[in-house]
Parts: sequence; C-alpha cells; structure tokens
Amino acid sequence: MEPAPHDPFDRPAERLAGVSGRRERLWGLVGGLMGSVVGVGSFVVAWLVQGESLRELAGAPYPPFLARRMMMALDYYFLGMVVVGLAFLTLALAALRLGRYPRTDASGAALVGTILCTLGGVELFVRLWAVLHG
Repeated sequence: MEPAPHDPFDRPAERLAGVSGRRERLWGLVGGLMGSVVGVGSFVVAWLVQGESLRELAGAPYPPFLARRMMMALDYYFLGMVVVGLAFLTLALAALRLGRYPRTDASGAALVGTILCTLGGVELFVRLWAVLHG
C-alpha cells in the first residue's frame, strides 16, 4: 500500500495561535460577573420571589423549603441556569470555528458554560434528593 499523499495544509497550530491576553481578561470578567449574578440571583429568587424567611434559607443539610413537593420559582431559576450554560457551550463551539481568537474564546465560553450547567444541575439534584428524602 502506498502512503497517503502529503497534505501541505496539514500542520500543527503554533503554540500561541488563537490566543489573546485582552480576551482572556474579558472572559475572566464575564465569568466573575456571571458567578456574582448566579449567587445573588438564587438568594433573591428564594427570598423575594418565593418569600422564604432568612432563617429558613440557612438550614442544614439543606433549607427545609427545598423538601416541598411542588414546583417552585427556584426550580425554574436553576433550570434556566442550565439552559444559559448550554448556550455558552454552544457559543464555545461556534467560537472554535468562527472566532478570531478561537482558543481564548472557546475556552472562556466553555468554562463559563460548564460551571453554569454544573451548578444548575447539582442544585436541581439536591432539590430532587430533598423532595425524596424530606
């Protein structure tokens, strides 16, 4: 068998190709802002939207209101967090193919999306666990 002909466009990318320090800092700010919004937002939804008392928000191992057998605004908030995380993951895939700095943009969007999906999924799992065992 003959080896495949050499493709002149088949070469590894340079180490710093597709990387931007300015965009890295921007994604750091986006990640920090999203983390702050998610943390404060979950507190605000539980406290102001659902009307839970501040004492009830600090239960151990989980707040008692999580054991209620009904859909709450907090459930929709965490589901929305997963959806926004999936949107960031989709953005990461698009940035890999279309972005000017694909490594920086894709890694930033993938990190933010993964964290949002993980946090939302873990919170929904804790809620399910609390309902089943509460």
